[in-house]
Amino acid sequence: MAKKILLKKEEMVVITDRITGVMQGAKVSVIVSKDSPKYKNEPFTLLFQASTRAISRNIKPVTAKMLIHLCAIVDYENFIPQGKKEMAIELGYSIRQVERALGELEEMKVIIKSKHPQDARSVSYHLNPYQSWKGKPMERAKKIAAYDKNQLDMFPEITKGIQPNTQFIK
Repeated sequence: MAKKILLKKEEMVVITDRITGVMQGAKVSVIVSKDSPKYKNEPFTLLFQASTRAISRNIKPVTAKMLIHLCAIVDYENFIPQGKKEMAIELGYSIRQVERALGELEEMKVIIKSKHPQDARSVSYHLNPYQSWKGKPMERAKKIAAYDKNQLDMFPEITKGIQPNTQFIK
């Protein structure tokens, strides 16, 4: 891990040996450095606590595993790049279990289902930007503005809609 040196100061001092009483010259160096991030340039996804906590109250284990998988594979701007069959193979689930878990996540408004951009016969999924986000903060703000408010209102009975973190959006 590379360290960025912020301050380096060296000074000659006199030190007295306590046992022998002999004075000796010594060079003392003080180095103040900052570690570079451990995971710089490694992909990551932000999970927002309020929505994750609200989801955790009612989610089934199969659906929870699916959500963890989706957070692990999500692409930029929250696009989920796998189809149901790929998800089933990777998770060791049947297609029916995947459909049921995706249906539950869609019902909770954790994922948003839309027509696939290249193939109108199929659908694509995106994670709700209030639940998690992968990408630039300004792109998150644009995505939130583009969605129908009903799609983003994840837990109206609990939170009357989780509000965006205004510090993150700017």
